[in-house]
Amino acid sequence: MADNKETIYVDVDDEITVIIDKVKAANARVLALVLPKRASVLQSIVNMKLLKRSADNEKKNLVLITSEAGLLPLAGAVGLYVAKTLTSAPEIPPSPAIGSDSETVDEDMSVIPLEPEAEEETPDLTKEAGLATSVGALDDAAKHTSKSDQALETLKLDDEAEPKPEDGKKVKAPKDKHLKVPNFDRFRLFLILGIVVIIGLIVLAVFALSVWPHAEISIKTNATSVNTSNSITLDPQATSANIASGDIPATQVSEQKTFTQTVNTTGQQNTGNSATGSVTLTASDCNLTYQGNTNFTIPAGTGISYNNLTYITQNATVMDYNGLDHTKTCFQYISNGPTNITAQSPGTAYNAQIQNATVAAYPEVVANGSASGGTDVFVQIVSQADITSATAKINASNNSTVEADLASQLRGQNLYPINVTFAAGNPQITSSPSVGAQGSTVTVTEIITFTMFGAKQSDINAIVDASIQSQTSKNQNIISNGVNEAAFKQNGTSGTTDEVTLATTAVVGPSISPAQIRQEVKGKSANAAIAAIKQNPDITSVTIKLSPFWVTSVPGNTSKITVNIAKPSTN
Repeated sequence: MADNKETIYVDVDDEITVIIDKVKAANARVLALVLPKRASVLQSIVNMKLLKRSADNEKKNLVLITSEAGLLPLAGAVGLYVAKTLTSAPEIPPSPAIGSDSETVDEDMSVIPLEPEAEEETPDLTKEAGLATSVGALDDAAKHTSKSDQALETLKLDDEAEPKPEDGKKVKAPKDKHLKVPNFDRFRLFLILGIVVIIGLIVLAVFALSVWPHAEISIKTNATSVNTSNSITLDPQATSANIASGDIPATQVSEQKTFTQTVNTTGQQNTGNSATGSVTLTASDCNLTYQGNTNFTIPAGTGISYNNLTYITQNATVMDYNGLDHTKTCFQYISNGPTNITAQSPGTAYNAQIQNATVAAYPEVVANGSASGGTDVFVQIVSQADITSATAKINASNNSTVEADLASQLRGQNLYPINVTFAAGNPQITSSPSVGAQGSTVTVTEIITFTMFGAKQSDINAIVDASIQSQTSKNQNIISNGVNEAAFKQNGTSGTTDEVTLATTAVVGPSISPAQIRQEVKGKSANAAIAAIKQNPDITSVTIKLSPFWVTSVPGNTSKITVNIAKPSTN
């Protein structure tokens, strides 16, 4: 029957699941599975069993069409028929001998593929003429090779015997085992996660064993303290230190900073019209100020004051002699014409009747008249008070950042920064707009140059050590000269030099080298390290703190060991 025979072609990239799906999807009972060259997917005994079991579950008979010698033992091991061509007679190849090393299989894990054997060229079945006839010939060949003349459809696997009824009872067929296809994506995910976990554990172990462990060693000795005070002159021109005089070479660094501050203006200016008018000048000279009965002239530009208001004369005025007041023996004078005046500033306040106003530089002269036409138009201007207010806000700013920058510059030159010498130079102040100019705000700019001195710490140490040694006996050593915690006081400047006082509290006593202690205790247990340190008779007590909590010995890396030598409690 034509409907019971079908040919399935397998692609070289097909997975076992794809081939099984093709077998399930076929409608015929006899299937010829044409394999390509290098059919690696079936070079696995697991895949071959899966294919055989799937065909049996679907009650279909398979014949593998291939000539690859490497597949024949596997097909024989599971009981699959094999034919070289579609017209060749199918047969079950002999199974591999027990103990052969054809393949190692773990059905729950990945398959280790067979080593490919010598290839024989598989015929291109698409070139065979009469495909339907070939399938028919395949069916006939299967009938000839079948035992007891049974058709190929009735062939069974060796390990799946047909159940036989007993005592007329119907025997149930054995349950099919579920077909399990290995999930390679899941296996890959577990593999990646496992690698990540292992790397994480390695990194954690490195930190736990090398980075985090730390030891802090506290040592008490029979040391004493010594107070010192030294005057030091910082001289940029010096080339070498003079320990006796306290003069040491110094370097001064500077940094220029520009600060700006904007404030609202508070000044006002009247830009209205100035009042104008005229006055008559008279004089009663009783003190013979104007030389008797001679005329005199009051020049233009003379100020006339009335009620704290000043007017300026616009023309010269001749004062004519006007007789003698015999009762007072005073000479009388009067201007020979009106004197024009203009208010010194704009404003309506200058619009006034002027009576007995004083004339500058002419104490005997008075002015009478009037002025009018003054108006008020006020505008906002920059006042000196506004400049002062903005400058004060700039000066109130924090200069600690500049001080830290200068100290960092000195450290970069391997110098000890002496912060007490930090100073700000005279500021250069400008404003925009300038004082008296019109504006609602004013921006004040202040340029300041900051300076600081630094010196070699070795020079400072030499001066302090000499002072300490002058106060101690020869059998005592300087444990700490206290320079790192020194207190500096600035005494003043003289030209380009700067004078400071350096006060320290030094520690003298037995000679203890923190670096040597680190070398002696590294890698030892806490008890062994304490015992090694206490071999020095001048050490009174030792405590060792290990961290974190799991650390049981002093780290082998000396940079992870801190040695603290306690200062003496009394002098």
